[in-house]
Amino acid sequence: MSYNSSAEVYVVNDTGGTATITLAHRYSTDPPEQATWTEVPPGQVAGPLTVHFNCGTLYYGQDTWWIGFELLDGQHAGTYASAGSAADPGKQCTMSSEDDGKRLHFAVDTTTFVMEELSGSCSTSVSSVS
Repeated sequence: MSYNSSAEVYVVNDTGGTATITLAHRYSTDPPEQATWTEVPPGQVAGPLTVHFNCGTLYYGQDTWWIGFELLDGQHAGTYASAGSAADPGKQCTMSSEDDGKRLHFAVDTTTFVMEELSGSCSTSVSSVS
């Protein structure tokens, strides 16, 4: 696959405990890109996951995202995820030329995943997975 843009994505662990975090990104119908970081302390940053995408008038692809994490300790220990899966990310939050070459900081807690792109912010719910 050929892309004309990329960005480094970091995740801030706002879950209140130590977490193993997996982040997945998919551009259009291409295979997803993903990374997992183990034992990320509360309040700390994991990453980066370098994501690839295309932007410009000739490109119509969308960026979709998924996050899942196992909260290893703390008051809300358990497994959590946003909609979709690592293989099929479910939340659309499309990147643009403003995001190309940048370091982006996303954040996750036990209820919300926030994607802070320079081109605009998106968020989606996170729920406990049995």
